[in-house]
Amino acid sequence: MRVATVLAALALLAGCRHVPTEKEKVAAESYYNLGVMAQVNNPQEALKEFESALEADEAFPEAHNAIGVLLHNSFKRPEEAIRHYKRALELRPDFSEAKTNLGNVYLDMGKNDEAIQLYDQVLNDMHYTEPYLAHVNRGWALYKKGDVRGGVESIQMAITINPRLCQGHRDLGIIHDEQGEPQAACDAYRHYRDSCPDAGEAYYLEGKCLAKQGKTEEAVKDFIGCQAKTAPQAMKDECRQYQERYQ
Repeated sequence: MRVATVLAALALLAGCRHVPTEKEKVAAESYYNLGVMAQVNNPQEALKEFESALEADEAFPEAHNAIGVLLHNSFKRPEEAIRHYKRALELRPDFSEAKTNLGNVYLDMGKNDEAIQLYDQVLNDMHYTEPYLAHVNRGWALYKKGDVRGGVESIQMAITINPRLCQGHRDLGIIHDEQGEPQAACDAYRHYRDSCPDAGEAYYLEGKCLAKQGKTEEAVKDFIGCQAKTAPQAMKDECRQYQERYQ
């Protein structure tokens, strides 16, 4: 009886997660802050810091969310990102930022229904400070499902909340372009360029749109702007070719 009791107690202890000490929590917070500072310019270093944060305190939802963002966007490892987002939500079920990010992974994977379900949950959270992110991605998910009107309305709601939301203007331009609405597409791309004047893609998209309408002088200005801004080299080269074609 006593042996059985001891074995049961040992089994219970083995199943328990380590409870971090106050010192470990402070260390985890420090690693996390270092990761946040590094994530834009040095994702490898940021990943290392976030992993160190989780080694110190595995039950740190913000670190799971942050490492999920890196795994999804910088390292293109969506399945691993999903595991971290789900762990963050297990630890903090009302973590709307993690729900939005998990929805974004599903959206990129073409799992539009799962993404929309998460975005809808987030939009019911009155404390969430960035609802436009859920609106814009929900709109794109609806559009990919074939609901053009619903998609446009959701994206327009995002832009109403945040008028300088580059992604919103970009997505609207693409939708109008694909729906055969060139003037509306060019207007959306112009707003994209105005909202994000350093985005080479904005000049590229507007330039192509204007060229289709025969507005070659305006298009050439955009293609020159594209080359001057932070566009990928392949896009710079294409913009130069368009410039030479229409000059």
